[in-house]
Amino acid sequence: MTSDQLPVEAGVPDPLESLGLRRILRSASGLSGASLIGSVLAVGAGFLAAHWLGPARYGDGQFVLLIYLYATLMRSGVFEGSVRAVIDHLAHDQPAEARHAQNVGVSFELVVSALPGIALAIVGFFVAPGAVQLGLFLAPVAVVASSGSSFLSVLWSSRSRFDVVGKVAVAQAVLGPILLVALVATIGTPGIFIAPAVNSIISAALYFVFRPPLELRPSFDTRAARPYLRVGFPLGLLAEVYWAYRLVGSSSIAIASSSFVLGLYTFAAAPIAVATSAIGGIQAVLLPTVWRELGRGASGPVWTRHAERITIAMALIAAAVTGLGQAGFAPMVMAFLPSFAPSIRLFDILALTILLLPVATVPSLVLDSKRFNRQKRHLSIWAVALLVNVVANVIVLRAGWGAQAIAVNDVWVQFLVVVVIFETAAPHIWEAGRQRVALYVKMALVLVAAAAVTLVLDMGVTGLHAGHLDIAATLLRCAGTGLVWAVIAIVLLRPRNRLTTATG
Repeated sequence: MTSDQLPVEAGVPDPLESLGLRRILRSASGLSGASLIGSVLAVGAGFLAAHWLGPARYGDGQFVLLIYLYATLMRSGVFEGSVRAVIDHLAHDQPAEARHAQNVGVSFELVVSALPGIALAIVGFFVAPGAVQLGLFLAPVAVVASSGSSFLSVLWSSRSRFDVVGKVAVAQAVLGPILLVALVATIGTPGIFIAPAVNSIISAALYFVFRPPLELRPSFDTRAARPYLRVGFPLGLLAEVYWAYRLVGSSSIAIASSSFVLGLYTFAAAPIAVATSAIGGIQAVLLPTVWRELGRGASGPVWTRHAERITIAMALIAAAVTGLGQAGFAPMVMAFLPSFAPSIRLFDILALTILLLPVATVPSLVLDSKRFNRQKRHLSIWAVALLVNVVANVIVLRAGWGAQAIAVNDVWVQFLVVVVIFETAAPHIWEAGRQRVALYVKMALVLVAAAAVTLVLDMGVTGLHAGHLDIAATLLRCAGTGLVWAVIAIVLLRPRNRLTTATG
């Protein structure tokens, strides 16, 4: 029996130990824990804000947030290119070069980030007085604060300082809902978009408390920025296209429908974003880890084994979050926000994207890595998906099928995206085409189970009553969902104990 035929669980020294599932989850525990706290508090605060404002006013506040998010996405790609260089320099023990790369990336990108905020402030002079106009005037501060906080988070993560990112994430998770409730209670609709801006400013300031410092300095080295722009432009554009794709449903409703319907749709979509960001803790750990190991030449059966286990684990975590969210959302809405009852089915449909969005994380990182450099192909996948989703939304809106059809479009298009990304990255993960069949079978099981759970929970909504929280029914829905995913996790992630017998 040869050592390379033993599974990882058999105790054989692992050359890719940093990609071990337990190590990844342990590193992400602080981020995920913060996200879990934030999820509970954010959903509760969102419910309270929606109760005070009602669907129409809530929709106005969400409209401003939608504009902010689009403005935040306007990037040159210099920062994204510099981050890939930072990770590569650190992997080769070149701290001075890594520091210069980060300073160039942040300096250029902050200037670029300010431009759309300034443009929105100018547009504000031509908008009728009210919450939306105020939001446009505040856009420069909100956009730069959000971008700056995001840059700092990525830079600390690129150094594998997940302890720092986790602590700041906890502060964000606690402070955000408090600010939202306090500001909506005192100033109404503007609190919806002012609270995240204040939270970003405070979070950015917290990153400068930790040691050793990042040593950020202004650096407009155009010679260094050019290669970062060349490499990072597709990555920056990828982020813009990806988020435009994520927002295409809300944007379609905002353009083609009323503030009331937008309020219902964004209310259903808000917990989706919160849950997806909770899983983002794992993705934040995977980005520098996978890129670093690929830069060091990771390949072969051990690399494939890690990629598969991480993918299955992320699918199971995302599926469990999806099911538990569906189990709890309907009873809470019916009990405390019956005016938002039409959002329940929207949420049940959209919740499937909680599962579909993160499952392609590993193949996506493979495509974007410095080693394989397939970010342009990755970008083209999302660009086509965005176009398909826009066309599909136009069709269903003209047919009069409404918001639920928009939500369905989000799900089936995302499923196709996952398939295409896996197939595109497959040659860089598996050495033979047939090797990925087993993973696809497991993924299919997860998807079928998630669809079945969604159907059962959605049918159970008819037994809930407005203005009354049935605690027993809620606990039963959550416990049943949790049991289903616990059993599936045991089946799919159990260690392989049989050793392969060597021949010869």
